[in-house]
Amino acid sequence: MCEMSKNEEKTCIAISGTMASGKSTVLSYLNQLGYPTYNCDIINAQLQEVNEKGYLKIVESFGEDILNDNKEINRKELASIIFNDIEKKKILESIMHPLILEKIYEIREKHPFVFIEVPLLYELGWEKYFDEDWLITCEESLCIKRCIQNRNMTKEEVQVRLNHQMSKESKMKKAKIVIENNGNIQELQKRIDLLLERN
Repeated sequence: MCEMSKNEEKTCIAISGTMASGKSTVLSYLNQLGYPTYNCDIINAQLQEVNEKGYLKIVESFGEDILNDNKEINRKELASIIFNDIEKKKILESIMHPLILEKIYEIREKHPFVFIEVPLLYELGWEKYFDEDWLITCEESLCIKRCIQNRNMTKEEVQVRLNHQMSKESKMKKAKIVIENNGNIQELQKRIDLLLERN
């Protein structure tokens, strides 16, 4: 795995956050402003495409039974396997995490200023690989409201998800920059603009 040293001439900022806090909205706004943006979930999916590094290692470890008729990884089947077997989950993480970090290294070397959305940034302790990290949060009541309105989830479903995630308070203790997104989109964009003006 590549050693990721921070380069003074390049800035790589991680975007993370609590559920329904507006991470994607922030990334979309940064993209509109002309900044290059990436998403670790998309990087992960690309690495699992047919004959990519992740794909080959997953097939090697889990066997061809994990593939569908088109020889693509059956994501539902893989998710079911790792959900029910902690050791298999660790195997998958040992395959994918180094590959994702390798891609992050390539991205930060490619751009003088770049933003990457990393959903599990603090859970994995990956903030050390970035020059700065922005945590997007919102009040729990607002999170529940957004999930019910935008994701067709019930209040109980949202609560179960929240209970299985690192708490907002724990993330805030680790974060370098905390952005509270409890207002409208204009207020959120103004907060982003103020942060960008420092650079």
